[in-house]
Amino acid sequence: MVKQDFRQDFTMRIYKADKRTKSGEKIVSTTVWAGRTASIMERECAALAALLYPAKQGYRFEYDPTFKTVKSLMTGKDVVIAADTPFCCDPSTETFWSS
Repeated sequence: MVKQDFRQDFTMRIYKADKRTKSGEKIVSTTVWAGRTASIMERECAALAALLYPAKQGYRFEYDPTFKTVKSLMTGKDVVIAADTPFCCDPSTETFWSS
């Protein structure tokens, strides 16, 4: 989990144990929470776990920042990209600029 004091968007994923899948769990929900801090996300996860998705029934929470800021290799300016952007599509890498 990411410890940040400033507000940003987080993507929360809820998983449930499922032995029928190769990884041993399936994704139940993916939600973007706007304008939250990491401490607020921890409280949200605890509340959801207590009310709807208890750990003893096989649920697990994971959250990450939705966006990240990188410095463009060509211009040197900051660029905001999705946190799960592939390496080849990231303007802060040489792979992006060599084609």
